[in-house]
Amino acid sequence: MTERGVDGRSPTRIGRLVSACVRRTGVDGGGVAVLSSQRMPVLLHASDEVARAVGDLQFTMGAGPSVDAVTTGSPVLVGDTRAASEQADRWPALFAELVALDVGALFAFPIRVGAVALGTLDLYRRTPGDLSTGQLSIGATTGAAVAESLLAPDPHAGPDWTYPMTVHRAAGMVMVQIGTSIDDALVRLRATAYEEGLDVTVIATEVLDRTRTYAPEPS
Repeated sequence: MTERGVDGRSPTRIGRLVSACVRRTGVDGGGVAVLSSQRMPVLLHASDEVARAVGDLQFTMGAGPSVDAVTTGSPVLVGDTRAASEQADRWPALFAELVALDVGALFAFPIRVGAVALGTLDLYRRTPGDLSTGQLSIGATTGAAVAESLLAPDPHAGPDWTYPMTVHRAAGMVMVQIGTSIDDALVRLRATAYEEGLDVTVIATEVLDRTRTYAPEPS
């Protein structure tokens, strides 16, 4: 049976890289985020709904292992989201959400070309525990392979959007409504979904049906 991503599409090259990394490291899922114009990791591919939620949370909160991995250029490794630690103290709201998602460990690997940051590869595991040296090497190698794929995209594959096109069409409408960039429009959609406890596709459908509209932020 052909493996498919969260949106039901056949995986692109990046999707296949993530799937192979998840399998070889023995984690439960993973995703790739690329940097927006605001230098925030925006989810590009997720292996499953939990990986997608992990990416959304960090993007919406503007903090977390992915954000730090981009900033520092080094892996940010959280072996136990339930244990008291300096990381838990830095991101208490994020860690509470991760525990609610049954994410016991989270590992963010920077995706870079030289000194240029492109995004992050995130791996999660339901049970706590650190990655072995070999698993860390696989994560770093996969991040390098994803970087190559981002710079030389597969000419035979369509966009590797994890979200259905309804979300991107809705973001286009919100962009016009609030007079901002597509990145900021996606932020508004995801923030609304997080605040209301709904899937972002529900919010997007309401925007497309014109039962929900957005207004520019007061200046």
